Amino acid sequence: MDLVEAEMFEATNPDGLCPGWSVRVRGETGSRTNAFQINFLCGRGEQIAFHFNPRFKDSVIVCNSFLDNRWGQEVLIDTFPLVAKEPFQIEIYSDHDYFHIFVDERKVLQYEHRQKQLSAISKVQILDDVQISSVEVTRRGLY
Repeated sequence: MDLVEAEMFEATNPDGLCPGWSVRVRGETGSRTNAFQINFLCGRGEQIAFHFNPRFKDSVIVCNSFLDNRWGQEVLIDTFPLVAKEPFQIEIYSDHDYFHIFVDERKVLQYEHRQKQLSAISKVQILDDVQISSVEVTRRGLY
């Protein structure tokens, strides 16, 4: 598959994406990339159960949740494994307690679920300046 500019990409599973599901995104960032987002949404998207936001300018990954019409406490990860204009693979796997995030098969963080009704998390969304070569949503089971 050719790289596709992803101003916005969405995939939905009405039965829920958590727990036991994995989302694997392969792509490449552009030379002008400042940031992009991967969001796990509840319902129609008013709530963000998990917001993954690599920011190239600051070399930081910002994670958060937008629930009950407000942002929670940001989690900042200063390990920054992404390089502009280089291919990457990001995998986000959910168990009963955490999102586990891997970049190029190396675990970079785990983020505790703030949305406790996991079956409500039914959509993954990718936004901003990133070129996507593939998105795989697979049921891995729990371990």
